[in-house]
Parts: sequence; structure tokens; C-alpha cells
Amino acid sequence: MTASSPFARVKVDCRVMNYLKVYKELSSIGSILLISSVIATGLLTSLATQATEDLSQLDELNGFDNHASIIQNGSNLNAGVNQQGVSNTAIVSQSGFLTQANVEQIGGSNYVLAHQNGAEVEANILQSGFNNVFISSQQGAFLSVELEQQGNDNRASVLQIGNESDVSIYQNGTGHAVSVIQYGQGRSAQITQGYTSN
Repeated sequence: MTASSPFARVKVDCRVMNYLKVYKELSSIGSILLISSVIATGLLTSLATQATEDLSQLDELNGFDNHASIIQNGSNLNAGVNQQGVSNTAIVSQSGFLTQANVEQIGGSNYVLAHQNGAEVEANILQSGFNNVFISSQQGAFLSVELEQQGNDNRASVLQIGNESDVSIYQNGTGHAVSVIQYGQGRSAQITQGYTSN
């Protein structure tokens, strides 16, 4: 049987459908976090270049379908993303010492994926709009996540592996969901969910 025969195509299509079925079953917040961590570790950091100091700043204002991707490897890393508009996506991958990611998204359909490993790792995220999603994976020591989500359908998923980890999440709007997993010593997590009318 050759690869171009109809039977081979059916087998390949069935295999693809099985993969999609498994992916669909794993699409909970916790599973997405682990899958995203593997993707970020395996793909993004393999493309990074070595640096002693890296400051990256991206501003995408009043646009549609904004996409920002920052990959940094080294020490004294600072990534800044400011997106305003509709369909904002920010992906940050940092590996090193003294890493900081600052992302501000104002608009609808916001999405942030942050993968950081090293020592003295910090992520500060502000999302204001609709359908906000934040997925973070941090590995190392002295880890910190500060997240503020304002709007509808907010979700957050944080994985921290290492000592002295801290998570602070504030969600204001409707449809809140949060998942925080911490491994190591010296852990703290503060989650505030509510609705405040203007």
C-alpha cells in the first residue's frame, strides 16, 4: 500500500482524528498549562540567543489582531508588551537571572502565555477587556506572578516549581476561573475574585 492510496489517507486521517480527540480531552486549564509549558520550553527557548542584558519593548496600539512574541535568554532580562485593540496575543519566554515580564492588554480577546525559568523571576500582567486568558509557567527560585484581570470570562492558570514562590491574582468581572499549582518551599498565593460595578 502506498502513501497515496485512499486506504493510507484514511489511516492517516484516523490517526489525526485520534490526536485531536486526545487534545480535546486534555483541554482543561491545568492541561493547557502543562502543554503550554512543554511547548514554551521545547520550542521557544531553543530559539533564544544568549545575552547579558536584554530589554525588549513592544507597543501595539489601537490595532486589530495584535501578536507579540519575545524570547530572551541571559541575565537582567526585561520584556514589556503594551497592546490595545482587539484579539491581542502576547507570548514571552525568558530563561536566566533577574527576569521580568510586563504585559498590558486593553481590549477584547486577550491572551498571554509566559514561560520563565531561572532565579528572581517576575511576571506583572494587566488584562482589561473580554475573554481574558493568562497561562504562566515559572521554574527556579524567587518566583513572582502578579495578575490583574478586568472584564468578562477571565481565566488564569499558574504553575510554579521552585522555592520562594508568590502568586497574587485579582479578577474583576464575570466567569472567573483560576488554577494555581506550586511546588517547593516558601510558597504563598492570594486570589481575589469579585465584581465591582462602576
